[in-house]
Amino acid sequence: MSGRVPLIIDTDPALGVIHEGRPRDVDDAFAIAEALRAEDLDLRAITVTFGNAPLESALRVARELVELAGADVPVAPGTAAAIPESGLPEATAATRLLESTLEQAPARIAALGPLGNLGTLLLHRPDLAGRIEEVVIVGGRTLGRPFYLGETGPVRDFNFENDVRAARVLLESGVPVTCAGFELSSPLAMGASHLDAIAAHGTPLARRLAEGARPWLAHWLAQFPDDAGFHPWDSAAICWIRQPGLIHSEQRGWRIREVESDLRRGNPDASPRRVPWLETSTDLEGTLRFCTGFREQAESTFLDAVVEDCR
Repeated sequence: MSGRVPLIIDTDPALGVIHEGRPRDVDDAFAIAEALRAEDLDLRAITVTFGNAPLESALRVARELVELAGADVPVAPGTAAAIPESGLPEATAATRLLESTLEQAPARIAALGPLGNLGTLLLHRPDLAGRIEEVVIVGGRTLGRPFYLGETGPVRDFNFENDVRAARVLLESGVPVTCAGFELSSPLAMGASHLDAIAAHGTPLARRLAEGARPWLAHWLAQFPDDAGFHPWDSAAICWIRQPGLIHSEQRGWRIREVESDLRRGNPDASPRRVPWLETSTDLEGTLRFCTGFREQAESTFLDAVVEDCR
């Protein structure tokens, strides 16, 4: 198919993983499945990082999804922890895969987890920044805004907080960055009916997605009883790449600062009181694009597309 978007996914998938005594976030797996099935995307590589799960578990999930989809997409492991605060981090198999993929042709990158793989790449090969057409990160916030789910929180800007230096390296590299984070996806929810519809596709991939997501859905609803389901954070990042017309966005500047957090009620992340924030505003220096929310009546279109493409 002509006109397909060249795409790399950098991710920390945890479908079906039990880590630290509980199920882990499944939205990376949904985003990977969509990209594997989408006729308008040319998924050229998947690089894996720690985050929702330890690196070895995340790597196993990524490879399983590619196999279940019957796809031929290379998968490589990368950072197992945040990159060092100074100096040159060690190159990984993910670094080499990113290098070779970008050397072949420019591509966009959906960065769905902590940003260590991209930080490592750009520190080793700053010359490749011009080959990256855009990085869509699942992170960032409006200036001064804490994140709450109902009355629970403040919850973390998870991907950013897990590798702050790597985020700064990316933002200072000159690569075009789009933030598709909490404020975009928190109004949306995927519940049991969505999982039933995905399972009804009957493919091995669809069945695995639905089966692996049900424990996470139960855990999420227990943690956040005000929600109708879990939030498809990473699928929204894929939506920006495929259908940006569904999403409101604007150009902003950015800054990173440490904030004293008001830990009120039931914070499930055990966040420290002082946390780093990636803040964005039209009044700040720097340049990125910030996704502020879905357009009117676009939310159902987006969720229907997630269900249809997870097959």
